[in-house]
Amino acid sequence: MHNIPIDKEPMYDDWTLELIDTQQVEELITALIKYCVRLEKQVVNLRCRVNRLTPNNQPKPYPELHSNIYQVFYGYEAYSKFEHLFKPYDL
Repeated sequence: MHNIPIDKEPMYDDWTLELIDTQQVEELITALIKYCVRLEKQVVNLRCRVNRLTPNNQPKPYPELHSNIYQVFYGYEAYSKFEHLFKPYDL
């Protein structure tokens, strides 16, 4: 009788491996989106603070708190594949 080493990792077909890879990519994109949303909120909060600290006789540095902090990703080839991940955040 031959001792054949048994691979301890489960065997997956190509479809399952592709599904796992896609899931991992989606998890990464979702984490990045959530991080961006948190950073955007921090920027808006900081702008509010700066506006409040600005003397009344000077114009507010950020009259539009949300201006120029958002970026859209429609132009990327893979956007349509992952568009469903952006929708909950209105990005």
